[in-house]
Amino acid sequence: MVRLLVLAASLALAACDGTFGGLRGQDRARLADAAAREKGVVIWSSTDRPIVGELLADFQRLNPQVRLTYVEMPALVIHRLIEAHARSGKAMPDLVWTSAMDLQIKLVNDGYALRYASPEGAALPDWANWKNEAWGVTAEPVVMVYNRRLLPKGVSLTSHADMLRLLETRSPAVRGRVATYDIANSAVGYLYQSQDALASRLAWPIVRALGSNGVRLFPTSEEVIADVSAGRSVVGYNVLGSYAVAEMRRNPNVVVVLPTDYTLLASRIAVIPTKALHPNAARLFLDFLLSRRGQSHLVARAMPSARRDIAVPAPLATPEHIQRAIRVGPALLVVQDRLTRRRVLTEWQRLVAKHDTALAAPLTAPSRTRPAWP
Repeated sequence: MVRLLVLAASLALAACDGTFGGLRGQDRARLADAAAREKGVVIWSSTDRPIVGELLADFQRLNPQVRLTYVEMPALVIHRLIEAHARSGKAMPDLVWTSAMDLQIKLVNDGYALRYASPEGAALPDWANWKNEAWGVTAEPVVMVYNRRLLPKGVSLTSHADMLRLLETRSPAVRGRVATYDIANSAVGYLYQSQDALASRLAWPIVRALGSNGVRLFPTSEEVIADVSAGRSVVGYNVLGSYAVAEMRRNPNVVVVLPTDYTLLASRIAVIPTKALHPNAARLFLDFLLSRRGQSHLVARAMPSARRDIAVPAPLATPEHIQRAIRVGPALLVVQDRLTRRRVLTEWQRLVAKHDTALAAPLTAPSRTRPAWP
């Protein structure tokens, strides 16, 4: 499967010419020249550098005159830094790219985003672009994972309803061995819970059942998945499919479940701040990121493209009728309303903390070191 994905990406790259996107001839030359004069582009992102390393290297090969600086941080940290830098007048990054969709839309709504009509936008569905200020780059399923060695015999886990049934059995095999986000400390965890609540009446009963089973709480998808892979947890709930597939390739005991009742599709949203020091270089990078050539690098790492003209990698393909794409737009602001957020977090804490959580994992710093912004 890995070889097939790499081959597909290679063929897609071979089919692209040096312009890599919708800008052709003089238009692209002018943008490239303007970016070259700016000499650099600074990107803040929550996407792991190993995942995007080939994409970054390819952009640098095409644009050697633009020095690319990629800083990886948790999405919530990025958002808070953007707000702090805006207040203090400190330098902004040139492009912000994170999976915390609601926080990215809040940046746009608060007036921090530069408008740019990327020529690659024509290939995107309407849900992936808001006002040419927020761009959905991927369409990644939100999945469940389990360890096939540890799941009780006879248990079928294919849907949210199955997940609830498994938790309500209060099986000793599962108690204290189910993992998910701590949504108070995870921007994407909070987003997925709020979207689940809109999609299904089972969302809050599942949270209640997680609490009654001594749920283990983590700040990132990677840590939830690693807990399942290591056998400390049997099941991981609401994690990004790209990370889950990557672990499945390393450990055949990890099984990825795309829920058959509905599957949320989340996107990593890119925004160019209004105070970007290198706005033309940011536009050049965004065009590349949204282009077939740029997207092919992401697809090769099991990150489905938001573009309509690129096929979804086989492990994460879902029937269209069960897809629930999270729309890039103002509806996401509702869940960031202060009163709404307080109400959601209060309910979460009530349902999770009122049960015996002695078995729950303490919150820890991410297992890998993330570079700090100087």
